Amino acid sequence: MINKKVNQNQVLYYMNNIKKIIVCVMAALVLLLSGCGVSDADNASDKATENINKSTAQKSSKAKRHKVIIDTDTGSDDAAALTLAASSEQLDILGVTVLYGNVSLKGAADNALMTLEVCDVEAPVYIGAEKPLTKKREEMISVHGKDGMGDQDLIHPKKSPEDGDAVDFILDTVKSNPNEVEIIALGPLTNIALAVKKDPETMKLCKRIWVMGTTGFGHGNATPVSEFNVYSDAEAYDAVLKAELPMTVLGLDMVSNDEARLNSDRLSKMSKGNKKGVYLSKAFTKLFAFYKDLGQNMMLPDPMAVACLIWPDMVLETETCYGSACIGKDSAYGQIVLYRKGAVYEAMPDIGSYNLKVVTKIDPKLFMDNFMSVMTD
Repeated sequence: MINKKVNQNQVLYYMNNIKKIIVCVMAALVLLLSGCGVSDADNASDKATENINKSTAQKSSKAKRHKVIIDTDTGSDDAAALTLAASSEQLDILGVTVLYGNVSLKGAADNALMTLEVCDVEAPVYIGAEKPLTKKREEMISVHGKDGMGDQDLIHPKKSPEDGDAVDFILDTVKSNPNEVEIIALGPLTNIALAVKKDPETMKLCKRIWVMGTTGFGHGNATPVSEFNVYSDAEAYDAVLKAELPMTVLGLDMVSNDEARLNSDRLSKMSKGNKKGVYLSKAFTKLFAFYKDLGQNMMLPDPMAVACLIWPDMVLETETCYGSACIGKDSAYGQIVLYRKGAVYEAMPDIGSYNLKVVTKIDPKLFMDNFMSVMTD
């Protein structure tokens, strides 16, 4: 133990001396080139030290950024989630993959492209699944407008989607960045399920999947027991859950607190905020009206799912769980059954891998304060 401590101190001593020598050499070079005096030499030395520290901090900051793919059906709430991601210095968006859901494939792609453009962020957009894995696509009530963005004539992107396929992009990106890529899933899990089916070994190299889906431990919005994204393709959820990839899940129960919802006052502030706030306040027109007719303020589940990654202090509690999807053709279709780790289930001695982190408590004020800051600052 004593020798180890001495060796560590020696290493630190030599490292500090090397840094001082580098600073002195840089300062001397400045003196030789400019012919400055002693006080100027001190300034040059300080400046050199500052540049070294700044460069080290920048490299460290860049190294900590999360490499993410955002998988979305890009209605207005997904566009808000994409805006949070694009506005965060914590994330490096490697690409956006789109699929059916709230709008058509073209609509989902155009909405994603336009949102990235508003955020001044460059990222490729790839088109993926146009229908669920096995069942016929169901046309559900659109709460976002025909274009998914409030029918406000907002969507005129300058760019087009890439030629490649979304599933191939996911696999190629994960394979090129093993154990580094995180997928933020804001729509049905069809694209991810297709990737799992095509190359399960590569998908095991995915660092984590962040999912806005399931009811959590609460009630559904597609049926009493099923959330919209899951209900759209429960078979896809079943395939992804069975792959036992590391996942963090945010369910509908986390957006029940009114403090985390968008009210008229907040929407008004967004409409007078920065260009992102103005853009989204218009895109929310149909969705906000839908909730208003129900006598409620507007839920923001997709932005909250992104917020779990970029503002981890917002997440106060999680439960480690195993999840299974109900895919029978009955009233339970689309329900995700969550089994808490540590609980005793006498009829089910062998449950499976507890690979899910389910968010069970958030700080609603912190979420909303941060959300509004992105839209107004």
